[in-house]
Amino acid sequence: MKKFSSLFVYVYYAFYYAFALVLSIFARNFKKYKNLWLISERKTDARDNAFFFFEYMVKNHPEVNCAYVIDKNSADFEKVKKLGKTVEPNTFSHMLAFAAAEVRISTHYMGYAPDTYRFAVMKKLGLILGKDVFLQHGIMANDAKELHYPNAKPDLFICTAGDEYKFIKENFGHKDGVVKKIGLCRYDSIKNNAKKQILIMPTWRYFLRNLSDAEFIKSDYYKNFYEILTDKNLNSALSKHGYEIILYLHYELQKFSHLFKTDLQNVKIADFENYGVRELLMESSLLVTDYSSVFFDFAYMRKPILYFWFDEEKFFATQYDKGYFGCRKDGFGRVVKTKGEVVNFLINKLENGMKNDEVYSERADKFFGEEISCRCEKTYREILNII
Repeated sequence: MKKFSSLFVYVYYAFYYAFALVLSIFARNFKKYKNLWLISERKTDARDNAFFFFEYMVKNHPEVNCAYVIDKNSADFEKVKKLGKTVEPNTFSHMLAFAAAEVRISTHYMGYAPDTYRFAVMKKLGLILGKDVFLQHGIMANDAKELHYPNAKPDLFICTAGDEYKFIKENFGHKDGVVKKIGLCRYDSIKNNAKKQILIMPTWRYFLRNLSDAEFIKSDYYKNFYEILTDKNLNSALSKHGYEIILYLHYELQKFSHLFKTDLQNVKIADFENYGVRELLMESSLLVTDYSSVFFDFAYMRKPILYFWFDEEKFFATQYDKGYFGCRKDGFGRVVKTKGEVVNFLINKLENGMKNDEVYSERADKFFGEEISCRCEKTYREILNII
């Protein structure tokens, strides 16, 4: 029954898209859809490379007809609406814009589609027409088979660092000219505005996202991070030096944020509605993460990082294959396995002024290489080359 239901959804979208495609022939004669550049992230937010690219285009290339796909109930909707045109997801106007667009641009592959996963499958099968640009939402460290050709067929795949570019170009199977080293659009305006703030920002786990609250609090993931937040010695050191810790869970696990709340004055639990990842990264003095690619942004600002790999074997067995970047060999901070090591590291950094070790700053210098500038403009020019 499940297979039949899933097949029905694919058939529905195929016919719906085909209908919109026919109408788009006429729609392109109207200003709203003519030479349209459709931009999005996850259709629910505007905080990443797609938003910064959209903002740049509206301000610097107003002659280009850009529209941003975002839910009107999103916390970011008003910010986008003040800049330019918006498209409400999962409406007929959205499907028509998707079909009519001259080019579609997103941080997540097929992030602008009415159904991200199913349209990625339909694109793989050759059922979706048009030009697609994959901005990425971070620098890629691990292998991602779903982004190999033909699983993903972008016309432009943007990278930032030399090693990342080489790995993707040599291993993902995309045609010549698709993979380009341009840089993340958000890096055009990234700044180190560090305050007395430690950020804990782990990534998600496939096997955790559908758990109940009662099941989640039994997980090693919850136990490890909660026990770090509530450690008495760490909280004493935070008070002594005037620091606070902020925990920000990945988008896929945000629904569990309330389970980490404490009465401790030095601990804040940041939620998606009220906090932005970019601002948290810029304003924090030290980052504790696990496998999240946000550590690249932190390394770009040459600030101290700690990798907490309490479930290393399980993570790489169930979520991602290891790629070109090994955190123990190439990383911008120490890799530890226990919560005790995390606590001791943080107390030590608090006592020693949050200085980054020279070896890790040197690794960052080597990884990022010569500074890339004008990333949004370069992205714009590369898009012109494919349309």
